[in-house]
Amino acid sequence: MFQFKSILSLAMVAGAALLLASCGSSSTPANSTPIVVSQKEFHAKKCVRDSVCAEIDLNYPVLSGGADSAMTKRLNDSIQVAVYLAANADPNLPLAQALDSATAALYAMLDSDIKAGSEMGMSYTLELQGKAICQTPGYLSLQMDGYSFTGGAHGYYYTVINTFNLNTSESIHLSSIISDTTVLRTLLEQAFVENHRKEIPDAKLADLLLDPEAPLALPSNYCIVPEGVRFVYNPYEVAPYAVGLTDIVLKWEQLGPIANRDKWLK
Repeated sequence: MFQFKSILSLAMVAGAALLLASCGSSSTPANSTPIVVSQKEFHAKKCVRDSVCAEIDLNYPVLSGGADSAMTKRLNDSIQVAVYLAANADPNLPLAQALDSATAALYAMLDSDIKAGSEMGMSYTLELQGKAICQTPGYLSLQMDGYSFTGGAHGYYYTVINTFNLNTSESIHLSSIISDTTVLRTLLEQAFVENHRKEIPDAKLADLLLDPEAPLALPSNYCIVPEGVRFVYNPYEVAPYAVGLTDIVLKWEQLGPIANRDKWLK
């Protein structure tokens, strides 16, 4: 089974609230059946006391239609992997049972921490928000936003983005989108600094990265959007948590000859 592209070594990928937005031509090629995107929700909340609760809140995409039902199923299976991961659920169980068990486990963790005196009076939460951010007859870009807090100094939030080929169900490799990664790295390094110019006016790239001696790593988190190509670096991926999430859109005009807009949006 093809799995949704993972990011970092942190086993959290997720989504809730799917919004479908088309990009490029709205026409559908002859003899093809369009993919239809809908939402499925899961909400569970169990309180230890008053407002201190264990809560799982998921809203994720479900695809239907398409010219090949097996391909559509593979895409749904990929999305479901993200759901299991976001809820810390057992992938060996049917989803409904796995989510019920995950809720019970989160409650047990919170209850145990309270009894041990390590709980800070805050609820433990696992969240997933998802949306389709670009759809053409041949491609679909999805975004998954997740958040988790199970104690500690702070929670962890992340965004996962990906573009799928609707004819094969495979995610698109960066080399298929960008023809020259050397030029891309230069553009990303400039954009990375500009992205944080407001909060850190005089920062240089080396001041922002975990490894100031290394060049900015090429992202594993990218997708096609109407304006161009979007790249996301999550906290701890290349920069400290304090730097935050870095969300960059390089427009087609900026990418110039290294990316072909018509290939993806027509």
